[in-house]
Amino acid sequence: MLIKPGIFHDYDIRAVFGKELDQQGCQRIAQGLFQLYKPKTVAIGYDMRLSSDEVFQGLIQGFSGLAETIWNLGLISTDMSYFTAGHYPQVDLAIVITASHNPAEYNGMKITRKRAIPISGPTGLYKLRDLVSDLSQKLPTGKVQTKIIKKDIWPDWIKANLSLIKTDTIKPMKLVIDAGNGMAGYFIPKFLQYLPNLKVSKLFFDLDGSFPNHIPNPLLPEAVKSVKAKVLEEGADLGVLFDGDGDRMFIMDEKGRLLSGTQTTAMLADHLLDKYPKSLILHNIVTGRVVSDTVVSKGGQVRVTPVGHSHIKKIMRETGAIFGGEHSGHYFYKDLHFADNAILSLLLALEYASLHNLKFSQIYDRYNKYPQSGEINFTVDDKQGMIQAVKDKFGAEANQVLDFDGVRADFDDWWFNVRASNTEPLLRLNLEADTQEILDKQLKQIIAFLESRGAKRN
Repeated sequence: MLIKPGIFHDYDIRAVFGKELDQQGCQRIAQGLFQLYKPKTVAIGYDMRLSSDEVFQGLIQGFSGLAETIWNLGLISTDMSYFTAGHYPQVDLAIVITASHNPAEYNGMKITRKRAIPISGPTGLYKLRDLVSDLSQKLPTGKVQTKIIKKDIWPDWIKANLSLIKTDTIKPMKLVIDAGNGMAGYFIPKFLQYLPNLKVSKLFFDLDGSFPNHIPNPLLPEAVKSVKAKVLEEGADLGVLFDGDGDRMFIMDEKGRLLSGTQTTAMLADHLLDKYPKSLILHNIVTGRVVSDTVVSKGGQVRVTPVGHSHIKKIMRETGAIFGGEHSGHYFYKDLHFADNAILSLLLALEYASLHNLKFSQIYDRYNKYPQSGEINFTVDDKQGMIQAVKDKFGAEANQVLDFDGVRADFDDWWFNVRASNTEPLLRLNLEADTQEILDKQLKQIIAFLESRGAKRN
């Protein structure tokens, strides 16, 4: 049996399958989940990864005799698993088998409780880790006659998404979509029949967990090349990239420029405040100032959150925020159980462009207000010690300091955030300024300070 403690992370379980986790280990994880949560109905779906069937069989074996009912959801995106947990009141636990955008040798799980409440490291995954990785711990087995049911959630999923836009307002557009051989290649065609004005050039739509074309991570430069070339070659209105499990979406304008998570968050917030005036919008601590500028100018309210889907979902529930956005390409909706949803984000972007008669290059320019450094990583020995040193050095002169996720310091014409990676000995620096000159000056200053204390730039 393989089940390494290091595979349990803040937001999911992710392992090199066959080296850190095997089918028997998955069976034990299911037994541990039952011991912790006592679910009567468990819904399990999977993505196109090569080892997904082995993980699925392990989970089925573990829950059999314990849970009363197992729903076999078949091939799904991660967003669909969240929807299952939120939409169907009988579902106590929903699991999607995926390793998101990781390379082919990885697999894992994202686990959600009733009402689409995620199980994160602090809220259960680490407790599960301690339980199942100690092989001396005896886990439950049972004699319940478990029913395994094939459940088709696609009609409900499609209906829920399309109900939140007006499909007849979307103007004729030509799209290039790169599915990266991931789940978007499965779900995009199911939506296109309801969107007759869209003409789509499909890149890498065949499901293939070996990822023969590129790793399905839209933030990697090599993942952008094909869609950019095709957009420019065909004169398309936009390009779209999805990650492997279909829960992140990035848009490219007709000039081949990729909208950042900040720009897309600002656009979607702008659009949703037309639908829901004066509402609360959330964005994480790394997202740029154009988001708060946009929300305030539209009469909305804004609040900053820590990075990570479990944090933003919790705060959305507590506050009733209608929308939340992250720089990483995750977008969250109150109308879909406070969960992230990539396909709805694309549909809303198309609706916004159509209603305002905008090209995506105009949208890019509208929300490209401040120069940004992008994320710069540093290897450090003492992450928290370095964060405190940065706070001591720069915090005293800042207009505002936020310290709930690393440290963010805001000044009159620039801001920065330094935060720790959850899984690696890295610090991540993001900086934004009113002008490129200010950005270059302040970035040089902070990098020099970090390096003077032993940080090594990656």
